[in-house]
Parts: sequence; structure tokens; C-alpha cells
Amino acid sequence: MAAVVLVFGMALAGFTVNPVVTSLAVRFAGDAPTLTSALTTSGYNTGIAAGSFAAGHALDSSLGLTGPALVGAVFAALTLLPLIGLALRGTAGPSRIVAHHTTDTDVPRQAADATVKTAP
Repeated sequence: MAAVVLVFGMALAGFTVNPVVTSLAVRFAGDAPTLTSALTTSGYNTGIAAGSFAAGHALDSSLGLTGPALVGAVFAALTLLPLIGLALRGTAGPSRIVAHHTTDTDVPRQAADATVKTAP
């Protein structure tokens, strides 16, 4: 029963970290948020492949069953280092404004109802 709870906790932690890391990376991306999002997803997949490879070799080594856990701890520490650096750095530039809503009541109704026309 303890193994089931621990595996569930590990999966929950793993799936909740990815969106946070991606949003942090996109926040610092500047003018290339789509590229940054794609690179973080590629980084996750590369980490999964490299972690599986390293854990498999650690399992075959003299470390035995503690080898994969040691590899996981090292990978977790290496993941936290750049995240802590980004969190401590903060945002350097102005934030991006996606939408702007004005509360000015003196704006003519025609200008407020204007829509963007798209190409056919």
C-alpha cells in the first residue's frame, strides 16, 4: 500500500512541476514564447530518455537497487539549480500586455465597438 501511495505522489509531483517550469521559461522568453515552450517540452523528453538510460546503467552497477534512486536525486538537484536561479533573478524587463481594457467612459461608442477585420 505504501508503494502505491508513493508512486502516486511521485506522479503527482512530476505532472505538476512541468507547467510551472514551462510558464517560468515562457515568462523569460521575450519574443519567442512558442520556441521556448517547444524547447522545454523537448527538454522533458530528453531528460526522461537520459534518466532512464542512466538509471538502467546504475541498476547494473555495484550500486544495485539504490542506483536508480541516486540518479533520480541527482537529476532532481540539477533541475532545481536553474529554477532557483530564475526565481531569484525575477523579471528584468517590462511584462507583456496581451489585452488592454479601458474604463474610460468618454470613448465614443463607435470606437469601442470596432472589431479587427480578417483577410478572407
